[in-house]
Amino acid sequence: MSDLVTLEGKIVEIRDGEKKITRSYTYGYISLRIQVGFEYYSVLVNTSKLNQYGFLPRIGQWIRVKGRLFPSKNGFYDPSIKWVSELKHIERP
Repeated sequence: MSDLVTLEGKIVEIRDGEKKITRSYTYGYISLRIQVGFEYYSVLVNTSKLNQYGFLPRIGQWIRVKGRLFPSKNGFYDPSIKWVSELKHIERP
């Protein structure tokens, strides 16, 4: 099982995506790549929940994110945070 973590980092890349769940339902998300120290993490955010976070993510912004941490696969992909429960814009620490 994955762990619940809170990370603070700088957004360095934003990508849109979608995943077809059924023939009639497609799940939209954005993928935020954040830098925390010398490490990178991917944060997957459901696009339908963006309004409740109160800001539109942009490259260069600092964020605090809370969610479940999933390890990288085969060392090729960044570790990822899914099932986000908190996403806040913060001032640079």
